[in-house]
Amino acid sequence: MTYRDEVKYIEEMKPHLVDVAAEDFKRVVRLVDSALPTLEEVKGRTEWTGEGKDLLDRRLQEADMLLEALRNGYDKAGGALDDYVAAQTEAKRLVAEGVRVEGALGNAIRHIEDPGSEPMKKWEDLRGTQNPFDWIGEIGTGDDVEKVRAEADRLFNEASDYYGRAKRAETEARGLTVAALVSARNGLPDFLADSSHAQAIIGGVPDLRQEIYQAAKDPNARRPGSTILGEYQVADDPNKELFPGAPLSWFTDQREVTASEAAILRELQDQHGALGLKKFQEIHDEAFAVADARFATPDRNDDQNDAFRHAYWNARLTQEFGEDWTNRFTSAHETLPNNPAAREAMDLYNNEVGRSVAVANPDASPEELANKVQEAVQQGRTVVIGGDGQLDYSDQVRTEDTGKPGDQTLPGHPQPEKKTGS
Repeated sequence: MTYRDEVKYIEEMKPHLVDVAAEDFKRVVRLVDSALPTLEEVKGRTEWTGEGKDLLDRRLQEADMLLEALRNGYDKAGGALDDYVAAQTEAKRLVAEGVRVEGALGNAIRHIEDPGSEPMKKWEDLRGTQNPFDWIGEIGTGDDVEKVRAEADRLFNEASDYYGRAKRAETEARGLTVAALVSARNGLPDFLADSSHAQAIIGGVPDLRQEIYQAAKDPNARRPGSTILGEYQVADDPNKELFPGAPLSWFTDQREVTASEAAILRELQDQHGALGLKKFQEIHDEAFAVADARFATPDRNDDQNDAFRHAYWNARLTQEFGEDWTNRFTSAHETLPNNPAAREAMDLYNNEVGRSVAVANPDASPEELANKVQEAVQQGRTVVIGGDGQLDYSDQVRTEDTGKPGDQTLPGHPQPEKKTGS
């Protein structure tokens, strides 16, 4: 028999993250493929002369072998992970079917005894004697058990079968994947380079520095935004309300917010009173003003101004009200239904960058925080919307070349819970 707790790890798997790793391996393959024609061209037009001819020819041949070995190894690893993504996805489907059937079993025996969260184990207890004293607790249930025994046994066995198939599928696929990855790793050539010498060479060759800069802009040279897009989503909150309520609404403007935002703002009100809400509004206005001063743009949306504003807003809120409250409120702020996935991911990701800046610099002044956040935007540690509507790092696209997100929406993760004691 296989029970749900034995395949709980499969329920918690995230195949899309494995897919991102597979894409990273395939990205290296594409990079190598783009370099191979250049190497062939060099080999075809270069003829060494002098005492170093043999050595230089050998080095060129070694470079060719190195790139080919890298390509084969990473291609094999990417293919192995692709197969594991498919196996994980199928295993999760089988577990979901098992959960559905086990739920039906729970409903079938609920009139006898509440099955709790483990209907299979409860039915196993009801239908058989586990120890000499079990009959005491089962007095009066015998007839009820017999009435549902055939159907309950069928559901029990069906759920167990789904769980067992899922466990076997994942275990077998994992073994094959690990073996393929080990084989791919063993096939890679061993090559070592002194990093200080490499930096000296790079520093002394301006064209090489330019090549490195251009490579940083190549989507094949940096991880695309698929991980961010999938992970930085929050569940929708369709409920709206006006905040604040009376009597504060007599003295300050009400705003329509989600019910989630309102609940977290009430925490702030309870803890810090009207002055806390006033400070909250001041930080909101400050974030817009500082963003406009450092990254002036026409519409402030989906670009470096937007990225800075969200990160700085979160950094300042974290300074004033703590990381936990800030995380929960700014996540709730993104719960509007039909929020485009790319825009939602951009905001949530940049929010996290800002909180991390504040946590890493607890004694920084607002000006120093702004400098740190500006540096993060300029170095590409934040994200923006590219001209194609997808996520790009903020140093990969010029402000004037940013675009608007598409209409795609994605399922959201639950909102972060309040930490105990905070």
